[in-house]
Amino acid sequence: MIPRYAVALLMFTLSTFLSLSCVVKKMGNQAAEYEAAGMFKEAADLYYKASIKKPQEVTYKAGLKRSGQLYLEELAQSVSQAYNRGDHYKAVYDYLSMLEFKNMVRYAGIDLNIDYSTQRIYENAREIYLSERYELGQKLIGEKNFDEAKRVFTEIHDIQPEFKDTRSYLNTATMEPLYASGSSFFSQRRYMDAYREWEKISLRDPSYKDVKTLMQQALNERYKEGTLLLMDENFDAAATALGDVYRVNPNFQDVKSQYFEARNEPVYRRANSDLIAGKCRTAWFGFDNVLNDAGNYKDASSLRDKALGCAQYPVAVHSGKMPNYAGDATEFENAMIDNILKKNDRFLKIHKLSAVNSTAAGAIKPGTTTPDRAMLKELHDRNGIKAVLILSFSEYQKVDGKLEKYQRTGFERKKVKTPTGEMVNQDKRVSYVEYQKNNSASLSMSYQLISTRTGEILLSQRLNSSESDKMHYAAYDGDARSLYPAIQNNNGYFIDERNYSSLQSLLRSDSGITPVDKLRDKLFSDLSGQIATALNNFNPEK
Repeated sequence: MIPRYAVALLMFTLSTFLSLSCVVKKMGNQAAEYEAAGMFKEAADLYYKASIKKPQEVTYKAGLKRSGQLYLEELAQSVSQAYNRGDHYKAVYDYLSMLEFKNMVRYAGIDLNIDYSTQRIYENAREIYLSERYELGQKLIGEKNFDEAKRVFTEIHDIQPEFKDTRSYLNTATMEPLYASGSSFFSQRRYMDAYREWEKISLRDPSYKDVKTLMQQALNERYKEGTLLLMDENFDAAATALGDVYRVNPNFQDVKSQYFEARNEPVYRRANSDLIAGKCRTAWFGFDNVLNDAGNYKDASSLRDKALGCAQYPVAVHSGKMPNYAGDATEFENAMIDNILKKNDRFLKIHKLSAVNSTAAGAIKPGTTTPDRAMLKELHDRNGIKAVLILSFSEYQKVDGKLEKYQRTGFERKKVKTPTGEMVNQDKRVSYVEYQKNNSASLSMSYQLISTRTGEILLSQRLNSSESDKMHYAAYDGDARSLYPAIQNNNGYFIDERNYSSLQSLLRSDSGITPVDKLRDKLFSDLSGQIATALNNFNPEK
C-alpha cells in the first residue's frame, strides 16, 4: 500500500505541474495574438518567458525566433532613421538595445542576426556621439566641474572603454575632487582628514600625482603636533594626535613609543604619587593598568610588586562560642574563610587569630568587650596583622525534628457489579499511615572588623537567617489510587470524598527531607558569604 503522505505529495506535484502548464500555454496564446497584431517586442517577451519555463517546447522557440528577429529589424530601422536625421544619441542607444535583446534571447537558445549595415551605422553614430561627449567632458574638466565631467566620461567608458584617453579623464574627474579636498584640509591643519582623502586616491591609483608624498607629509605634521604636545606634557591631546598616526602606521618613526608614553605617563605618575602617599592598593591598580597597556614601561613592574607588598591587608579571624553547639562556631569560621578565599582578593590575607597569637585569642571576649589596645598594637607590630575580624553568635538553633507517625482510618473503594448488572461502589474500611517531620537551623550573629593600628571599627553588621525543610507523606499497602480518607461522626467512620485529592497528594509526596546538618551548611554558607563580600568590597584606603 502506498503511504498517505506519498499520495499527497504526488497529488501536489501533479497539481503544480498542471497549473504551470496552464500558465505557459496562456503565455504562448497571448504571444501569438501580439505577433499577429504586429506587436513584435511584446510577442517576443512572452515567447521568451514561455521558452524559459518550457524549454522543450519547439513552438515557443520558433515564435521567439520569428518575432524577435522582426523586433530587431524594427530597431535597426529606428537606428538608421535616427542617424539620418542627426540624432546620434538615439541611434547609439537603440543599437545598444538591439545588442541587449540579442544577448537575452540567447539564454533561450535562439540566435538572432544584426545586419552589417546597421552595425556600420552604429559605429559611425557612436564615433560622432562620443566625440561630442568627449569634448564636453574636456570642457567640464577645464571648468573644474568634476561631478558632471565624471558622469560624461563614465557614459563614454560604458559604451567604449578604450575611446581616446577616456580612462585618464575619468580618473582625473574622480580623483581631482578628493585631491583638492585633501589639500584644503591640509591648509586648515586638519592633517588626518587630509590623509584620509588622499588615501582614497591612493587605493585606486597609487601613482596619481604626488599623493603618496602628501600622505606622508600629513602624517608627519600630525606626528609633530603630538610630539610638541607631549613635550608640553599635554598628555591627553598628545595621545590623541600620536594615536591618529599610530593607528594608520604603527611603524612611523618612533610614534609607538611616544604614543604609549602619552597614554601611560600620567597614569604612572599618579600611581607613583599614590605609592608615596601610602595608597598602595590604588597605586597597584595604576601600575597594573600601565603594564597591561604598554607591556612594559619604565620600572612599573617592580613598583607594582612594591605596591602589592604594601597593599596586602592581613586579617586575623576570631570566633566566639556558638550557644549549645561549640563545634559549629569553627564550622562557620571555616565556611567564611573558604568564601573569602574564593573571592581571590590579591590584597586580603586571612589568618586564624589562634594560630597567629594564641594569647590574644584567649583574651578576646566577642560581644562583651573591646579588644585591649595594647593587644591590638602587639598584633600589628609583632604579627603584622592590620585588622581583627571578630564573630559573635547570639542565638543559634539546630533542630533535627522527630519523625511523627499517625495511624489513620480510610476506605478503599471498588466498583462491583450487582446481580442485575448495575455498577456500584463498594467501600472497605482500611488503615494507612501518615508521617511528618520538620528540620530547621537558624542563626543570629554580628561581626566587627577592627583596625589593630587605631582600634577603629572599620566594618560592623548584624546578620540573621534561617533554613528549614519538612516532609509530610502517607503510605498504604493496598491500592493507593482507590484510597479515600475517612471522617468520624457519632462514633462511626464515613468516607470523605471531598478530601480525596489531598490524600492522594500525600500518597505521592516525597518521603525525603534535607538533613539538619545540610540545612546548617546552607545557612552558614549564606551568612558567611555576606561577610566575605563585605570584606572583599572593603578598601582600607577610602
